[in-house]
Amino acid sequence: MQRHPSTATAREPLSPTARRAALAGFVGTFIEYFDFNLYATLTVYLSPLFFPAADPSTSFLTGLAVFGAGFFARPIGGILFGRLGDRNGRRSALIFSVILMGVCSTLIGILPTYAGIGIAASVLLVLLRLGQGISAGSEMLGSITYVLESVPRSRRVLMASLTPMGAMAGGGVGGVVVALLSGILSQEDMAVYGWRIAFLISAPLTVVALLVRKRLEDSPEFTEMVAHREITRSPLREVLTAHRRNILIAGGVAIAANGAPGLSAWFATYLAGNRALPGSTVFVAMALSSFLTIGFAPLAGWLTDRIGQRKMFAAVLCGYLVLSVPALYLIGTVTSVAGLVAAIFLYGVLAALVQAPAFTFIAELFPRHVRYTGANFGQNIGTVLGSGIAPLVGGLIFASTGSSLGPAIWVAVVCVIAFAALAMRSVQYVAGTTSADAGAAPDPVGG
Repeated sequence: MQRHPSTATAREPLSPTARRAALAGFVGTFIEYFDFNLYATLTVYLSPLFFPAADPSTSFLTGLAVFGAGFFARPIGGILFGRLGDRNGRRSALIFSVILMGVCSTLIGILPTYAGIGIAASVLLVLLRLGQGISAGSEMLGSITYVLESVPRSRRVLMASLTPMGAMAGGGVGGVVVALLSGILSQEDMAVYGWRIAFLISAPLTVVALLVRKRLEDSPEFTEMVAHREITRSPLREVLTAHRRNILIAGGVAIAANGAPGLSAWFATYLAGNRALPGSTVFVAMALSSFLTIGFAPLAGWLTDRIGQRKMFAAVLCGYLVLSVPALYLIGTVTSVAGLVAAIFLYGVLAALVQAPAFTFIAELFPRHVRYTGANFGQNIGTVLGSGIAPLVGGLIFASTGSSLGPAIWVAVVCVIAFAALAMRSVQYVAGTTSADAGAAPDPVGG
């Protein structure tokens, strides 16, 4: 099957299965990233409670390191749920991942602090954070894989863009919850019980996501795989032996697609901790900017369906190189809510634009019988080496330079890595590897 530019923009009707797939992608990542990103937003409260230190900066950096630990657990989740998704079905993997996230987040909400049970509190928080990471290790690319395999080819990226849109909405709502709590409660009450309320909201949200996902059928492509007996005994082994170049390419793309947006997890700690701005001001600004950027995700999907994944992704990388410095300058200087919203929006809109082309590109680097495993494995290289360390690297660069502009170095590095991966992609395409991005390439979704 060939994909031609003349047919790529034709609108095809969406079946009920396709609509449910897109909705499930949105709802699932909404819940997962509401839960997962709460830790980053609440690090300013969690750090002194679970990692007390004489120097507040040391406490903050330890808290950010634990935030990163969740990302380092993601490859485990990608392997476990990848095998489940490729052998037992996409639906099963999506259901179990959201259950695990909900349980871990709820338990964090009732966890005693260091003052209550000592070092055990720190250890348990790290373990629960690792559990969140295992869950999140397959959520984004797993959901995108399911959507890609369930909707018409001409509208795949647009419909798949609802998955990262759900993640942004979940993170935004999480910011709103924290902003409301910090506006209603005093700093002391937030430190005592306010942060717990935010995590406990995860329980009913998880039930909603579970109900939505239990209504799903498996993707048409997985059903076809079963009918044709294409199930692979060891998806991971095949990925590591037959698709090593694709793994490198996917990892390079994912480092930028996760690492550049991941720097924003440092913003709350920097603004509330280093700059000592009121927590309510910081959280309101971050929540508002998140909601303003959400609509750019489907715009990116629509554009990508027309100009291709590689071109769209490269354009956004250029945007990061141009706009990260002025955005970081504003984040280091403005004090009003409006000024902070504008600064964070300037940076955050790029995250909304980068994910649809990057993540669908990664998913379609792998044939369908190992797609769940391969896409998640490649993506998790980026989450570990990108978003997993981005806030910590941002904090360390700021500590060493004393300038909010310093973390722009990180942005430039990850963008260069991604450009190198795109160059590898071109070489691989010439060698005959399937692509969803080139006008005359075989369709990878067909296997």
